[in-house]
Amino acid sequence: MKKQSASRSAFFNSRLSIAFALCFVGLLPALAGLSQSVTGTIAAKASAQTPGTWEETGSLVTECVGHTATSLPNGQVLVAGGNLRPPSAELYDPATGLWTATGSVVITHSGHTATLLPNGQVLVVGGGDPSAELYDPASGSWTTTGSLATARSSHTATLLPNGKVLVAGGDDGTTFLSSAELYDPATGLWTVTGSMAAVRTAHTATLLPNGQVLVAGGFNSSDLWLSSAENYDPASGTWTATGSLATRRDGHTATLLPNGQVLVAGGYDGQDLASAELYDPATALWSVTGSLVTARDLHTATLLSNGQVLIAGGGFFLTSAELYDPASGLWTATGGMRHRRLFHTAALLPNGQVLVAGGTTGHNALTSAELYDPATGALELASAASRKHHGNAGTFDIDLPLTGTPGVECRVGNGGTFLQTIVFTFSEAVTSISGTTTTTCGSVNSTTISGSTVTVELGHVTCDGTDITVTVPGVNGASGSVDSSATMTLRTGDVNADGVVNNTDLMEIRMNVGRGLVNDDNFRDDITVDGKVNHGDTTLEKSKL
Repeated sequence: MKKQSASRSAFFNSRLSIAFALCFVGLLPALAGLSQSVTGTIAAKASAQTPGTWEETGSLVTECVGHTATSLPNGQVLVAGGNLRPPSAELYDPATGLWTATGSVVITHSGHTATLLPNGQVLVVGGGDPSAELYDPASGSWTTTGSLATARSSHTATLLPNGKVLVAGGDDGTTFLSSAELYDPATGLWTVTGSMAAVRTAHTATLLPNGQVLVAGGFNSSDLWLSSAENYDPASGTWTATGSLATRRDGHTATLLPNGQVLVAGGYDGQDLASAELYDPATALWSVTGSLVTARDLHTATLLSNGQVLIAGGGFFLTSAELYDPASGLWTATGGMRHRRLFHTAALLPNGQVLVAGGTTGHNALTSAELYDPATGALELASAASRKHHGNAGTFDIDLPLTGTPGVECRVGNGGTFLQTIVFTFSEAVTSISGTTTTTCGSVNSTTISGSTVTVELGHVTCDGTDITVTVPGVNGASGSVDSSATMTLRTGDVNADGVVNNTDLMEIRMNVGRGLVNDDNFRDDITVDGKVNHGDTTLEKSKL
């Protein structure tokens, strides 16, 4: 996440700001005709879902970006608030696979939290103002409750063993916060409790088995990412410093594992992170564990019934997903989602499946939702990407969706050549390839295997402005064999991937000229692939207009 100022918490990073601007233009006509009585639509289903894969389920009534999703005691999932939508809420019913509108929230929320209370109600807090409200599943209605002492968004909310809710940190639109407050469902009132040692936003908070709350990482008012962590003791209402993360980060996830340790994964410290760490409450120390297959931030993390952790989406609008196995400390790719997603939600259903809903593709807000079946299944293609090495800045991937609209490769071949690199990632280690790799443009220079990835090097790729399909037949693994292919649109200079090369692309490149080495947020503007956005990129872009 590229940090600019306190106001960045509303969108978390520059990528989302661009996404909202693009989405808003396209959503105005849709919102004008929206009816709250409409129910979601459900895609045609196969007779049985392939394990380890995603399938479409009913679509949301309204586009959702930056919303919350809460699993209710009755098995349904409540989605509430978010950007680019009127004050509204919806319910997903796993039995039917459909969404229905429920009572509308009283106030528009974005950057808010939603917490399931012991009485079955859901507490929605903040999102730019001090308001809070309660959802009652029995009546399907919302009522306002006591307001926070301090307006805040991008905070955390944690249900404590005593039934109270701890809200900590965030920002009020101008200032990052260290303050914390407690909500008492019995009175409907908030009281101020001890403040954290550090101001922080976009951090994580995890309830530990001993009843304390671990807060880790985040971003502060000095334009710095944090590695510090601290524990809140409900008995004393105070915070104490604990071991620091090995890597500073925000936009990460934190998951309590069955063994009592806390898994922190991914995030951002100027670039998307692949690293992961474990916190041991017994020693108050962090230890490095296996790294993610793909660096990412703003993803979702879901603890599955089998004890593994599912990570999905995030990063630069990824479709890919992966699993963490606490027994081995390793990550493996699993089936990729049907849609690119950032600022989506994930909820574990009673049947063990995971519901992912909404988010943004970077160009459109989504109504779509999909289900992940975690059961171990056959070998499958999890994700594909177009990879290039940008000089001293390193390697950057453009995600290639496996279905729907192809991803756009806007960069020329490395070093001004006509070379292209396509990377396939599978759900398990690849043992061999029995078929011959083919491409619809250029020639195949090599196909290599490394763990769960297959890398295809292409040469003489000169068909700018057309789709290119690379096929790798007969990919073999322990669970079987699969034929795999990926399609990308080669369109040099289409840095915003909107299907045309025009002055909008040129303006975007000019905005990043002279800002040093490229990073996860602006590497697409380095169309000459030299590691910097400079005069060479603008010159090439002009030649493509």
